[in-house]
Amino acid sequence: MTAMTPGSNIPLTAARVAVDVAAPVRLDVSGLLLTADGKVRSDDDFIFFNQPSGPGVTYQSGGGTTPDKITVDTAAVPPGIEKIVVTASPDAAGQSFQGIEPTATIRNADDGSVLATFTPPQLGAETALVIVEIYLRNGAWKARAVGQGYSNGLAGIATDFGVSVEE
Repeated sequence: MTAMTPGSNIPLTAARVAVDVAAPVRLDVSGLLLTADGKVRSDDDFIFFNQPSGPGVTYQSGGGTTPDKITVDTAAVPPGIEKIVVTASPDAAGQSFQGIEPTATIRNADDGSVLATFTPPQLGAETALVIVEIYLRNGAWKARAVGQGYSNGLAGIATDFGVSVEE
């Protein structure tokens, strides 16, 4: 198992990986399927509790007792999708990540073995995070620790990646 730091990456040794995100508070976790230009093809590429499955990517709620999880089946990700970003935001409106840093655990989805963990350091006013990304590079799938925060919540992330957000 690898403890990742911001910007670090690992090759994925499993075709199906699960990313669960845990924190001391309930989180909303989601996944976005992105093309080479860093945008979704349509709102169908935004995977979350109200739309729990998409091509090669599924969302599973932990029900408040275990972490929410995004599972990526790299063999089922459609051509043209080069990155799946896993995001998290506190479920409580307006709550920031200060003092409640989340930990993402990347697992082999078939046997549950831990491939890597990542806890973004020194968070403050961020109300949403891109925590990790699963990406395709030279024909091989990898995972990168990101930890990029947004102060305008999940709507800020979704808008940045081309999702239509209704107020």
